[in-house]
Amino acid sequence: MSEFNECLKVIEVDDLRSVGHFFTWSNKRAGNFAVNKKLDRALANWHWHNSFSYSMAHFHNPGVSDHSPVTVFLMERRTSGNRPFKFLNFWAKDARFMGLVHRIWNQRAVGNPLEAVICKLRNLKRELKNVFGNPDPSPKREALRVELGLIQSHLLSTPSDAG
Repeated sequence: MSEFNECLKVIEVDDLRSVGHFFTWSNKRAGNFAVNKKLDRALANWHWHNSFSYSMAHFHNPGVSDHSPVTVFLMERRTSGNRPFKFLNFWAKDARFMGLVHRIWNQRAVGNPLEAVICKLRNLKRELKNVFGNPDPSPKREALRVELGLIQSHLLSTPSDAG
């Protein structure tokens, strides 16, 4: 480890701010035989920190692997708390989509043509968020996913607990 730490100093990188699980590897055993370590890291140099000062690494539940997957978020400083709108392509395949678009697009909008289009897009965005904002995939699958996440979080936070 001392050689690895010396290498990190020489190449001038350090850990990104991280959230999620501290231990990123597990031998997937229970009780006294459980071993959890922080093997995986997200590293960045000074130029990265300067360009992406609000970036962070999120270490997720390991799922079927013995390592926790990591996602690096390239966040910019934001002044508002609103998330940007993202159109999801699979919405267009939903049976309700075209009717919703036709209904919104046929509404009367005042102003010049550009203002009318902007108004209609804004209304369409609001309707899309209302209709598709809370997707309801298989409730059983989602319940199992939540349960698995809770179990994995419990195991990673208290590795010595066999229960």
